[in-house]
Amino acid sequence: MNLSVSHASNAVRPSRSSPDVRLLFSVEFLTSCGTNFLQVGIFFYTVHRFHWTLRDNFLLAAAQGVAYVLGAMNAHRLTRLWSRRAALTRLYFCMAAVALAAAMFPYSAVIAVVLTLYAGIGAMSWPLLESLVSGGLESGALGRRIGIYNLLWSGAGALVLALNGTIIEHFIGGVFALPAIFHGVSMTLVHISARTAFDPAPAQITEPPHAAAHIEPELLRLRTTALWLSRVALPATYVLIYGLMALMPSLPVLKPLDTARQTLVGSTWMATRLLTFILLGVGTWWHTRPRLLIAAAGLMLLAFLGTVVRPSDLLGHGHPTTDLLSMILAQVLLGIAIGLIYAASLYFGMVLSQGSTEHGGYHEALIGLGSVLGPGSGAIAQWFYPGNVRAGIIAVGGVVAASVLAVGATALTIRLSHRKTEAIQ
Repeated sequence: MNLSVSHASNAVRPSRSSPDVRLLFSVEFLTSCGTNFLQVGIFFYTVHRFHWTLRDNFLLAAAQGVAYVLGAMNAHRLTRLWSRRAALTRLYFCMAAVALAAAMFPYSAVIAVVLTLYAGIGAMSWPLLESLVSGGLESGALGRRIGIYNLLWSGAGALVLALNGTIIEHFIGGVFALPAIFHGVSMTLVHISARTAFDPAPAQITEPPHAAAHIEPELLRLRTTALWLSRVALPATYVLIYGLMALMPSLPVLKPLDTARQTLVGSTWMATRLLTFILLGVGTWWHTRPRLLIAAAGLMLLAFLGTVVRPSDLLGHGHPTTDLLSMILAQVLLGIAIGLIYAASLYFGMVLSQGSTEHGGYHEALIGLGSVLGPGSGAIAQWFYPGNVRAGIIAVGGVVAASVLAVGATALTIRLSHRKTEAIQ
Protein backbone atom coordinates (compact mmCIF):
# COMPACT_ATOMS: atom_id res chain seq x y z
CA MET A 1 0.00 0.00 0.00
CA ASN A 2 1.31 3.44 -0.95
CA LEU A 3 1.81 5.43 2.25
CA SER A 4 2.74 8.70 0.61
CA VAL A 5 0.67 11.87 0.40
CA SER A 6 0.77 13.89 -2.80
CA HIS A 7 1.34 17.61 -2.37
CA ALA A 8 1.17 20.51 -4.72
CA SER A 9 4.20 20.88 -6.93
CA ASN A 10 5.35 23.95 -5.08
CA ALA A 11 5.29 22.31 -1.63
CA VAL A 12 8.29 23.07 0.49
CA ARG A 13 10.51 20.10 1.29
CA PRO A 14 13.42 21.33 3.38
CA SER A 15 16.25 18.89 3.81
CA ARG A 16 16.49 17.00 7.04
CA SER A 17 20.08 18.12 7.32
CA SER A 18 19.45 21.82 6.62
CA PRO A 19 21.03 24.17 9.16
CA ASP A 20 17.64 25.64 10.05
CA VAL A 21 16.18 22.24 10.95
CA ARG A 22 19.25 21.35 13.02
CA LEU A 23 18.77 24.60 14.93
CA LEU A 24 15.12 23.76 15.52
CA PHE A 25 16.03 20.32 16.83
CA SER A 26 18.59 21.92 19.18
CA VAL A 27 15.89 24.30 20.40
CA GLU A 28 13.53 21.38 20.94
CA PHE A 29 16.09 19.48 23.05
CA LEU A 30 16.83 22.52 25.23
CA THR A 31 13.15 23.37 25.63
CA SER A 32 12.35 19.83 26.70
CA CYS A 33 15.16 19.96 29.27
CA GLY A 34 13.65 23.10 30.76
CA THR A 35 10.06 21.92 30.80
CA ASN A 36 10.97 18.58 32.34
CA PHE A 37 12.72 20.37 35.19
CA LEU A 38 9.73 22.60 35.87
CA GLN A 39 6.72 20.48 34.94
CA VAL A 40 7.67 16.84 35.53
CA GLY A 41 10.51 16.64 38.05
CA ILE A 42 9.38 19.66 40.03
CA PHE A 43 7.34 17.54 42.45
CA PHE A 44 10.49 16.04 43.91
CA TYR A 45 11.78 19.60 44.43
CA THR A 46 8.63 20.77 46.24
CA VAL A 47 8.70 17.79 48.59
CA HIS A 48 12.44 18.16 49.26
CA ARG A 49 12.50 21.96 49.63
CA PHE A 50 9.07 22.87 51.03
CA HIS A 51 7.85 19.49 52.38
CA TRP A 52 4.70 19.81 50.32
CA THR A 53 2.00 17.22 50.87
CA LEU A 54 0.56 14.99 48.18
CA ARG A 55 -2.45 17.32 47.92
CA ASP A 56 -0.15 20.30 47.36
CA ASN A 57 1.59 18.50 44.51
CA PHE A 58 -1.70 17.46 42.95
CA LEU A 59 -3.00 21.05 43.12
CA LEU A 60 0.15 22.41 41.50
CA ALA A 61 -0.04 19.85 38.69
CA ALA A 62 -3.74 20.62 38.10
CA ALA A 63 -3.09 24.38 38.02
CA GLN A 64 -0.31 23.84 35.50
CA GLY A 65 -2.69 21.70 33.46
CA VAL A 66 -5.32 24.44 33.29
CA ALA A 67 -2.70 26.96 32.19
CA TYR A 68 -1.38 24.46 29.64
CA VAL A 69 -4.80 23.99 28.01
CA LEU A 70 -5.37 27.74 27.76
CA GLY A 71 -1.90 28.28 26.32
CA ALA A 72 -2.13 25.49 23.77
CA MET A 73 -5.52 26.60 22.47
CA ASN A 74 -4.20 30.11 21.88
CA ALA A 75 -1.00 29.10 20.10
CA HIS A 76 -2.58 29.33 16.66
CA ARG A 77 -3.64 32.93 17.32
CA LEU A 78 -0.04 33.97 17.72
CA THR A 79 0.57 33.12 14.07
CA ARG A 80 -1.96 35.84 13.20
CA LEU A 81 0.19 38.40 14.99
CA TRP A 82 3.72 37.24 14.22
CA SER A 83 5.50 34.57 12.26
CA ARG A 84 6.11 31.35 14.16
CA ARG A 85 9.81 32.19 14.46
CA ALA A 86 9.09 35.62 15.94
CA ALA A 87 6.46 34.22 18.29
CA LEU A 88 8.84 31.52 19.55
CA THR A 89 11.56 34.10 20.20
CA ARG A 90 9.18 36.06 22.43
CA LEU A 91 7.84 32.98 24.19
CA TYR A 92 11.31 31.65 25.04
CA PHE A 93 12.25 35.06 26.41
CA CYS A 94 9.21 34.91 28.71
CA MET A 95 9.99 31.34 29.78
CA ALA A 96 13.57 32.30 30.61
CA ALA A 97 12.36 35.34 32.56
CA VAL A 98 9.86 33.44 34.74
CA ALA A 99 12.38 30.65 35.43
CA LEU A 100 14.92 33.28 36.47
CA ALA A 101 12.32 34.89 38.74
CA ALA A 102 11.81 31.54 40.48
CA ALA A 103 15.58 31.17 40.93
CA MET A 104 15.81 34.64 42.48
CA PHE A 105 12.75 34.28 44.75
CA PRO A 106 12.56 30.60 45.81
CA TYR A 107 9.53 30.94 48.07
CA SER A 108 6.63 28.51 48.07
CA ALA A 109 3.93 30.94 46.92
CA VAL A 110 6.17 32.51 44.28
CA ILE A 111 7.12 29.09 42.93
CA ALA A 112 3.47 28.05 42.62
CA VAL A 113 2.54 31.17 40.64
CA VAL A 114 5.65 31.07 38.46
CA LEU A 115 5.28 27.39 37.58
CA THR A 116 1.64 27.87 36.58
CA LEU A 117 2.53 30.84 34.39
CA TYR A 118 5.46 28.93 32.91
CA ALA A 119 3.20 26.00 31.92
CA GLY A 120 0.85 28.30 29.99
CA ILE A 121 3.67 30.01 28.11
CA GLY A 122 5.36 26.70 27.34
CA ALA A 123 2.11 25.28 25.97
CA MET A 124 2.00 28.04 23.37
CA SER A 125 5.53 27.30 22.22
CA TRP A 126 5.19 23.57 21.47
CA PRO A 127 2.58 23.75 18.64
CA LEU A 128 4.63 26.44 16.92
CA LEU A 129 7.80 24.36 17.12
CA GLU A 130 5.99 21.18 16.04
CA SER A 131 4.57 22.99 13.03
CA LEU A 132 7.93 24.44 12.02
CA VAL A 133 9.56 21.03 12.23
CA SER A 134 6.84 19.18 10.31
CA GLY A 135 5.50 21.73 7.83
CA GLY A 136 5.78 21.18 4.06
CA LEU A 137 6.76 17.48 4.06
CA GLU A 138 5.25 14.43 2.40
CA SER A 139 4.20 11.64 4.77
CA GLY A 140 7.37 9.54 4.52
CA ALA A 141 9.66 12.45 5.28
CA LEU A 142 7.22 13.69 7.91
CA GLY A 143 7.36 10.33 9.68
CA ARG A 144 11.16 10.50 9.81
CA ARG A 145 11.13 14.12 10.95
CA ILE A 146 8.60 13.45 13.73
CA GLY A 147 10.60 10.36 14.71
CA ILE A 148 13.68 12.51 15.30
CA TYR A 149 11.55 15.10 17.06
CA ASN A 150 10.13 12.49 19.46
CA LEU A 151 13.57 11.06 20.19
CA LEU A 152 14.99 14.44 21.15
CA TRP A 153 12.28 15.63 23.52
CA SER A 154 11.81 12.23 25.16
CA GLY A 155 15.58 11.72 25.48
CA ALA A 156 15.90 15.11 27.13
CA GLY A 157 13.09 14.20 29.53
CA ALA A 158 14.66 10.90 30.54
CA LEU A 159 18.04 12.53 31.08
CA VAL A 160 16.68 15.44 33.11
CA LEU A 161 14.50 13.34 35.40
CA ALA A 162 17.30 10.84 36.01
CA LEU A 163 19.66 13.66 37.08
CA ASN A 164 17.04 15.85 38.72
CA GLY A 165 17.40 14.38 42.20
CA THR A 166 21.17 14.83 42.14
CA ILE A 167 20.73 18.48 41.13
CA ILE A 168 18.15 18.99 43.90
CA GLU A 169 20.56 17.58 46.47
CA HIS A 170 23.73 19.35 45.33
CA PHE A 171 22.68 22.42 43.29
CA ILE A 172 19.08 23.14 44.22
CA GLY A 173 19.03 26.54 42.56
CA GLY A 174 19.88 24.84 39.30
CA VAL A 175 16.31 23.51 39.08
CA PHE A 176 15.36 27.03 37.91
CA ALA A 177 18.67 28.53 36.80
CA LEU A 178 19.34 25.79 34.23
CA PRO A 179 15.94 26.14 32.50
CA ALA A 180 16.47 29.92 32.39
CA ILE A 181 19.77 29.32 30.57
CA PHE A 182 18.25 26.72 28.25
CA HIS A 183 15.41 29.02 27.20
CA GLY A 184 17.77 31.97 26.79
CA VAL A 185 19.89 29.91 24.40
CA SER A 186 16.74 28.69 22.60
CA MET A 187 15.59 32.27 22.12
CA THR A 188 18.94 33.13 20.56
CA LEU A 189 18.96 30.10 18.25
CA VAL A 190 15.44 30.78 16.99
CA HIS A 191 16.26 34.44 16.47
CA ILE A 192 19.31 33.71 14.32
CA SER A 193 17.70 30.90 12.34
CA ALA A 194 16.85 31.80 8.77
CA ARG A 195 13.23 32.58 7.90
CA THR A 196 12.12 29.66 5.77
CA ALA A 197 9.46 29.32 3.14
CA PHE A 198 7.34 27.29 5.52
CA ASP A 199 7.37 30.09 8.10
CA PRO A 200 5.66 32.92 6.24
CA ALA A 201 4.81 36.33 7.59
CA PRO A 202 1.36 36.56 9.25
CA ALA A 203 -0.25 38.21 6.22
CA GLN A 204 0.84 35.30 4.02
CA ILE A 205 -0.48 32.52 6.21
CA THR A 206 -3.28 30.48 4.70
CA GLU A 207 -4.75 27.22 5.85
CA PRO A 208 -3.06 24.26 4.13
CA PRO A 209 -5.15 22.18 1.75
CA HIS A 210 -6.57 19.20 3.57
CA ALA A 211 -4.37 16.18 3.04
CA ALA A 212 -7.40 13.91 2.86
CA ALA A 213 -7.97 15.01 -0.72
CA HIS A 214 -4.76 13.27 -1.79
CA ILE A 215 -4.98 9.98 0.16
CA GLU A 216 -6.38 6.65 -1.00
CA PRO A 217 -9.76 6.00 0.71
CA GLU A 218 -8.59 2.91 2.62
CA LEU A 219 -5.43 4.60 3.87
CA LEU A 220 -7.44 7.67 4.84
CA ARG A 221 -9.82 5.46 6.82
CA LEU A 222 -6.98 3.78 8.70
CA ARG A 223 -5.24 7.08 9.44
CA THR A 224 -8.44 8.76 10.58
CA THR A 225 -9.29 5.82 12.84
CA ALA A 226 -5.81 5.88 14.33
CA LEU A 227 -6.05 9.63 14.89
CA TRP A 228 -9.36 9.34 16.73
CA LEU A 229 -8.17 6.46 18.91
CA SER A 230 -4.85 8.09 19.75
CA ARG A 231 -6.42 11.42 20.60
CA VAL A 232 -9.06 9.85 22.82
CA ALA A 233 -6.25 8.00 24.59
CA LEU A 234 -3.77 10.90 24.66
CA PRO A 235 -5.31 12.79 27.62
CA ALA A 236 -5.19 9.55 29.63
CA THR A 237 -1.43 9.33 29.12
CA TYR A 238 -1.03 12.73 30.77
CA VAL A 239 -3.61 11.96 33.43
CA LEU A 240 -1.22 9.18 34.25
CA ILE A 241 2.06 11.07 33.77
CA TYR A 242 1.24 14.06 35.95
CA GLY A 243 -0.79 12.03 38.41
CA LEU A 244 2.07 9.54 38.71
CA MET A 245 4.79 12.19 39.04
CA ALA A 246 2.83 13.97 41.77
CA LEU A 247 2.42 10.61 43.52
CA MET A 248 5.95 9.29 43.13
CA PRO A 249 7.68 11.12 46.02
CA SER A 250 4.98 9.73 48.34
CA LEU A 251 5.02 6.10 47.15
CA PRO A 252 6.15 3.71 49.90
CA VAL A 253 8.43 1.85 47.50
CA LEU A 254 10.49 5.01 46.83
CA LYS A 255 10.39 6.69 50.24
CA PRO A 256 13.38 4.73 51.65
CA LEU A 257 15.57 6.07 48.80
CA ASP A 258 17.28 9.45 48.71
CA THR A 259 16.06 12.04 46.20
CA ALA A 260 18.80 11.26 43.67
CA ARG A 261 17.88 7.58 43.52
CA GLN A 262 14.14 8.37 43.55
CA THR A 263 14.34 10.37 40.34
CA LEU A 264 16.69 7.85 38.76
CA VAL A 265 14.24 4.99 39.37
CA GLY A 266 11.29 7.22 38.49
CA SER A 267 12.77 7.95 35.06
CA THR A 268 12.53 4.32 33.92
CA TRP A 269 9.29 4.85 32.01
CA MET A 270 10.83 7.82 30.23
CA ALA A 271 13.77 5.71 29.10
CA THR A 272 11.51 3.00 27.68
CA ARG A 273 9.33 5.65 26.03
CA LEU A 274 12.49 6.82 24.28
CA LEU A 275 13.27 3.26 23.14
CA THR A 276 9.70 2.93 21.89
CA PHE A 277 10.08 6.08 19.80
CA ILE A 278 13.28 4.61 18.32
CA LEU A 279 11.48 1.41 17.32
CA LEU A 280 8.52 3.30 15.89
CA GLY A 281 10.83 5.62 13.98
CA VAL A 282 12.58 2.85 12.02
CA GLY A 283 9.42 1.49 10.42
CA THR A 284 5.92 2.36 9.26
CA TRP A 285 4.26 -0.94 10.18
CA TRP A 286 2.23 0.75 12.93
CA HIS A 287 0.80 3.39 10.57
CA THR A 288 -1.87 0.98 9.32
CA ARG A 289 -2.63 -0.89 12.56
CA PRO A 290 -4.91 1.34 14.66
CA ARG A 291 -5.92 -1.63 16.84
CA LEU A 292 -2.51 -1.38 18.49
CA LEU A 293 -3.78 1.77 20.19
CA ILE A 294 -6.57 -0.14 21.92
CA ALA A 295 -4.01 -2.60 23.28
CA ALA A 296 -1.73 0.26 24.31
CA ALA A 297 -4.54 1.92 26.28
CA GLY A 298 -5.24 -1.28 28.22
CA LEU A 299 -1.54 -1.90 28.83
CA MET A 300 -1.16 1.66 30.10
CA LEU A 301 -3.76 1.11 32.84
CA LEU A 302 -2.27 -2.20 33.96
CA ALA A 303 1.26 -0.76 33.95
CA PHE A 304 0.15 2.23 36.04
CA LEU A 305 -1.32 -0.07 38.67
CA GLY A 306 1.85 -2.16 38.63
CA THR A 307 3.93 0.97 39.16
CA VAL A 308 2.03 2.33 42.16
CA VAL A 309 0.90 -0.89 43.87
CA ARG A 310 3.55 -3.07 45.52
CA PRO A 311 3.37 -6.88 45.33
CA SER A 312 3.70 -6.89 49.12
CA ASP A 313 0.48 -4.82 49.33
CA LEU A 314 -1.37 -7.51 47.39
CA LEU A 315 0.24 -10.55 49.01
CA GLY A 316 0.50 -9.22 52.54
CA HIS A 317 4.21 -9.95 52.60
CA GLY A 318 7.22 -9.32 50.42
CA HIS A 319 10.67 -7.80 50.18
CA PRO A 320 11.62 -4.17 49.39
CA THR A 321 13.91 -5.29 46.55
CA THR A 322 11.11 -7.31 44.94
CA ASP A 323 8.76 -4.35 45.24
CA LEU A 324 11.29 -2.05 43.62
CA LEU A 325 12.02 -4.44 40.73
CA SER A 326 8.30 -4.89 40.16
CA MET A 327 7.84 -1.13 39.94
CA ILE A 328 10.70 -0.81 37.45
CA LEU A 329 9.27 -3.60 35.24
CA ALA A 330 5.84 -1.97 35.28
CA GLN A 331 7.42 1.33 34.24
CA VAL A 332 9.04 -0.43 31.27
CA LEU A 333 5.58 -1.46 30.03
CA LEU A 334 4.21 1.98 30.85
CA GLY A 335 6.78 3.69 28.65
CA ILE A 336 5.93 1.42 25.72
CA ALA A 337 2.19 2.18 25.95
CA ILE A 338 2.63 5.93 26.39
CA GLY A 339 5.17 6.11 23.57
CA LEU A 340 2.88 4.44 21.04
CA ILE A 341 -0.14 6.60 21.90
CA TYR A 342 1.82 9.86 21.84
CA ALA A 343 3.61 9.06 18.58
CA ALA A 344 0.32 8.15 16.88
CA SER A 345 -1.45 11.32 18.02
CA LEU A 346 1.31 13.61 16.79
CA TYR A 347 2.04 11.76 13.55
CA PHE A 348 -1.53 11.25 12.35
CA GLY A 349 -2.58 14.75 13.39
CA MET A 350 0.30 16.30 11.48
CA VAL A 351 0.09 14.08 8.38
CA LEU A 352 -3.65 14.67 7.99
CA SER A 353 -3.32 18.43 8.45
CA GLN A 354 0.00 18.88 6.63
CA GLY A 355 1.74 20.10 9.77
CA SER A 356 -0.62 22.91 10.78
CA THR A 357 -0.07 24.89 13.96
CA GLU A 358 -3.79 24.55 14.74
CA HIS A 359 -3.62 20.77 14.89
CA GLY A 360 -0.45 20.99 16.95
CA GLY A 361 -2.48 23.12 19.34
CA TYR A 362 -5.18 20.44 19.57
CA HIS A 363 -2.51 17.86 20.35
CA GLU A 364 -1.03 20.00 23.13
CA ALA A 365 -4.46 20.97 24.50
CA LEU A 366 -5.31 17.29 24.94
CA ILE A 367 -2.07 16.90 26.86
CA GLY A 368 -3.13 19.79 29.08
CA LEU A 369 -6.60 18.29 29.56
CA GLY A 370 -5.03 15.11 30.89
CA SER A 371 -2.78 17.05 33.22
CA VAL A 372 -5.87 18.74 34.68
CA LEU A 373 -8.04 15.64 35.07
CA GLY A 374 -5.41 13.37 36.64
CA PRO A 375 -3.95 15.66 39.31
CA GLY A 376 -7.35 17.33 39.77
CA SER A 377 -9.00 14.03 40.68
CA GLY A 378 -6.08 13.26 42.97
CA ALA A 379 -6.44 16.63 44.71
CA ILE A 380 -10.15 16.03 45.29
CA ALA A 381 -9.36 12.62 46.78
CA GLN A 382 -6.78 14.21 49.06
CA TRP A 383 -9.31 16.79 50.17
CA PHE A 384 -11.46 14.00 51.63
CA TYR A 385 -8.60 11.68 52.62
CA PRO A 386 -5.58 13.86 53.44
CA GLY A 387 -2.26 12.08 53.14
CA ASN A 388 -3.86 8.85 51.92
CA VAL A 389 -1.74 7.68 49.01
CA ARG A 390 -4.16 4.89 48.16
CA ALA A 391 -6.98 7.42 47.68
CA GLY A 392 -4.81 9.32 45.21
CA ILE A 393 -4.00 6.12 43.32
CA ILE A 394 -7.67 5.16 43.07
CA ALA A 395 -8.65 8.64 41.87
CA VAL A 396 -6.00 8.82 39.15
CA GLY A 397 -6.46 5.17 38.18
CA GLY A 398 -10.21 5.67 37.92
CA VAL A 399 -9.80 8.46 35.36
CA VAL A 400 -7.36 6.34 33.35
CA ALA A 401 -9.79 3.40 33.46
CA ALA A 402 -12.62 5.61 32.19
CA SER A 403 -10.37 6.79 29.37
CA VAL A 404 -9.55 3.21 28.39
CA LEU A 405 -13.27 2.47 28.19
CA ALA A 406 -13.70 5.58 26.05
CA VAL A 407 -11.05 4.29 23.64
CA GLY A 408 -12.88 0.98 23.36
CA ALA A 409 -16.21 2.74 22.83
CA THR A 410 -14.66 4.95 20.14
CA ALA A 411 -13.23 1.93 18.33
CA LEU A 412 -16.62 0.18 18.42
CA THR A 413 -18.43 3.28 17.17
CA ILE A 414 -16.01 3.71 14.27
CA ARG A 415 -16.31 0.03 13.33
CA LEU A 416 -20.12 0.14 13.34
CA SER A 417 -20.07 3.34 11.30
CA HIS A 418 -17.84 1.75 8.68
CA ARG A 419 -20.08 -1.32 8.49
CA LYS A 420 -23.13 0.89 8.01
CA THR A 421 -21.38 2.82 5.25
CA GLU A 422 -20.34 -0.40 3.49
CA ALA A 423 -23.89 -1.75 3.72
CA ILE A 424 -25.31 1.39 2.13
CA GLN A 425 -22.77 1.25 -0.68
